[in-house]
Amino acid sequence: MRGLALVLTLLVSAPSAAQETAFSVFNRTGQAAIGLHVGGGPDLLRGRTLPAGAGVRASAPGCRADLRLVLASGEVLDWTGVNICATREVFFTAAVPGRPRATASAPAPADGQAGVAAVQRALEALGYDPGPADGVLGPRTREAIAAFQRDRGLPTTGVPDRATVAALRDGIAAGPSAVDGKPPPIGEAGPSPGPRNGKPPPGVDRPVPLPAGIGPSPRPARPAPAQPDQNQAQRRASTGTGFIVAPGRILTNHHVVDGCRRTVGVLASRRRVDLAVGGRDARRDLALLSGPADMGPALAFREGPARRGDEVVTYGFPLTGILGSGPTLTTGEISALTGLRDDPNTMIISAPVQAGNSGGPLLDRAGNVIGVIVAKLAALRIAERTGDLPQNVNIAIQGRTALEFLRRNGVEPRRSPSIAHYPAAEVGEIAHPSTVLIECFK
Repeated sequence: MRGLALVLTLLVSAPSAAQETAFSVFNRTGQAAIGLHVGGGPDLLRGRTLPAGAGVRASAPGCRADLRLVLASGEVLDWTGVNICATREVFFTAAVPGRPRATASAPAPADGQAGVAAVQRALEALGYDPGPADGVLGPRTREAIAAFQRDRGLPTTGVPDRATVAALRDGIAAGPSAVDGKPPPIGEAGPSPGPRNGKPPPGVDRPVPLPAGIGPSPRPARPAPAQPDQNQAQRRASTGTGFIVAPGRILTNHHVVDGCRRTVGVLASRRRVDLAVGGRDARRDLALLSGPADMGPALAFREGPARRGDEVVTYGFPLTGILGSGPTLTTGEISALTGLRDDPNTMIISAPVQAGNSGGPLLDRAGNVIGVIVAKLAALRIAERTGDLPQNVNIAIQGRTALEFLRRNGVEPRRSPSIAHYPAAEVGEIAHPSTVLIECFK
């Protein structure tokens, strides 16, 4: 769900991560809730309803929790990474009757450590990067406040005054600024592909904002500075997927990290790590990222070529913030061994992919990597031109092409024969600890 945030109150000291942290969730959406999940766990309501205005007790290990409230209308409200050590009461509210959303507020002005921490949480929810919500008005937080003030046409002071806090509250109610970037589908109108010697080939998608109705309200326009400020606070501009191919190495698409001032990986453990680009191939749309050596296990590549009809599984983070914060699994088959216009570096698959899947692994039923998700066909655009609606036409980079790229960049991935044939759920369990959400900050 877009436009989601939380009312955060009752700041308290944080217990140790080993403790269970108790907190309360209140339903202020104007309609009954039929499900409540903490951290992907079982439904706390257990078949009961949570009436509008009522609350329920919950607990989670440590200080961070992912919450999901399911309403009787079928709408799902998600919020990830709630600091329940600083927020013992979580309120899901409705800004417009019948259109539930959660909102967050900050004190005005932001006095003291508690007020600054609330401002930091609001900035993070809007896609800025104030650092941890520690209540300290340090340089990083001041930069984020200044960036927000510039975007809203306020005096650029870096201080959370009353006008800034009011604008933060309005921004939270309107929805976060970060959008989950997705290259336009193949066939969609967009920038011309450019020459092959420096750009992705025809058939490779590129990151652009999501269509109207999915992304946030546009920001007020502001003139670009005469000289880029390298210390300016950064906003999350888009997201994609990557997967671990060796200790400290992640493979993804070039377009996922192209133009990013900062790249962050969110691991299966929810740990966030900074990543650096170690190798690029814009023409084949591949990038190699470097990070800590303990990010997770490396996936194995399949020994032997792909075949038409091979069953495949995708695993990644499509439509992050709309479908939820967790990974999504889809299944399908290899339809063709070459891509559009007989591109030998790609292949066509029938497994559904969406915004945010770019750079994720395509696995066979043995759990081995057989390709890298990169694009999808714009079915409606093709139908307008041909009168026929294409179905299940999605694009993956060939596994052998990815292997060649990795070897050129000094990485020799693990190889494994594809003898086993696991259920899709088990393939997902193999992929899960090795698949990474990639965040691009600009």
